Amino acid sequence: MKRTILFSLKFLTILLFVGILFAYAMFQGGFVSWFLFFGSLPIFLYMALLLIYPISNIKIERNIKQNIIEAGNDVKIEIVFKRNPLFPLYYCIIEDIMPDSIGYRDTKHKKFKYLSKPDALKEKQGAKKVIFPWLKRTFSFVYTLKHVPRGEHVLNQLRIVVGDFTGTVKKEKIFNVESKLQVFPAKRKVTLHKTAASFEEGVSNSLNRTINNTTVVAGVRNYAPGDRVAWIDWKASARKNEMMTKEFEQEKSQDMLLLFDATSYENMNWLAFEGAIELGNALLNSLHGEAARLMFTSFGATRETFAINHDISSNQNVLKYLTSLRPQASLPFAKALKQEVSLLQRGYSLMIITTNFSRELYDVLLELKLKSPRVVLFLVKDLTSFSKEEQDLFKRLKNYGIILNIITEEKLIHQSFEVNA
Repeated sequence: MKRTILFSLKFLTILLFVGILFAYAMFQGGFVSWFLFFGSLPIFLYMALLLIYPISNIKIERNIKQNIIEAGNDVKIEIVFKRNPLFPLYYCIIEDIMPDSIGYRDTKHKKFKYLSKPDALKEKQGAKKVIFPWLKRTFSFVYTLKHVPRGEHVLNQLRIVVGDFTGTVKKEKIFNVESKLQVFPAKRKVTLHKTAASFEEGVSNSLNRTINNTTVVAGVRNYAPGDRVAWIDWKASARKNEMMTKEFEQEKSQDMLLLFDATSYENMNWLAFEGAIELGNALLNSLHGEAARLMFTSFGATRETFAINHDISSNQNVLKYLTSLRPQASLPFAKALKQEVSLLQRGYSLMIITTNFSRELYDVLLELKLKSPRVVLFLVKDLTSFSKEEQDLFKRLKNYGIILNIITEEKLIHQSFEVNA
């Protein structure tokens, strides 16, 4: 109905202009007035024909040069415009409408300098091109979509606007052209520092290990407090001019369980969640060759578990999952983790990644420490958001032997960094 009214108004406007010029020529007479009337008649005729021109006959295509990339990279996109050349078009505006998932520029690790004010990164991307087809049958152009963020993006809308010389007649249509772009999380290098677990302040550190078989040597590592003198590799220590300890097969091959918080909460920092995704991906890559058994469990709208084997397919499954993962409202992470305590098998070393810390989570971590020989917490948060209560709870966690890594913008702005594990 609205479209019919607009069409009628524009058509009546054209007739009104033609009528005014004709009346002027009739009453004024003379060469100039009739020249003005007949000279402008082709323009009005073009406007009238454009008004009934079927814009839906235009064919539009989008070709993505590389539809699988890493977050923060650029991608080239080609737009191809095709039509019947019988009717000339003065100008045509082609706009590629981006989905909401491409709502900011991912500048890789540099983006985390805005961790305390993430909305500063938000920027609606897209491309708009003005062309003058006239009688051209096909036309194409290529643009670059810069710093694409992580996610599975579906580009499905292209807007076409055509118009006349004066701007009186404009026609617009949105074409549904679906193209998919898969953007994996940015690769980061995280070095795992095998630290000792401290149980009380003022007490020397003690590594929480159970070594049943110390006969098969898998390699050497730096000496840590609590290592036996018999484990010291004196030849390696002499070569490197520092104390080196033999690393045994069971010590090297531990069973690891990585728990990821994908729940949403009030005033959630979306950029901190991106940091948690990149950290989780980096930890999985680092632990893949080190753990005897490696499991990844995510808590969001549903509980998802992946067994990371030594084949490529299991790694790809987790990578695809992390690519599309978004925080969703569900059971609070602390409550979901508490339910996990009863399911947890003894002997697994735990690594927990979250962007939100609470007293409830603190209590659950203490329960997990009773069943696991090693509990490591990774808290991704900006420097300005820590409360006095949180800092007090952090000290208590360390006293109970829980290894705490506070990942702030100071670490995230570097391509590679070290964490305690």
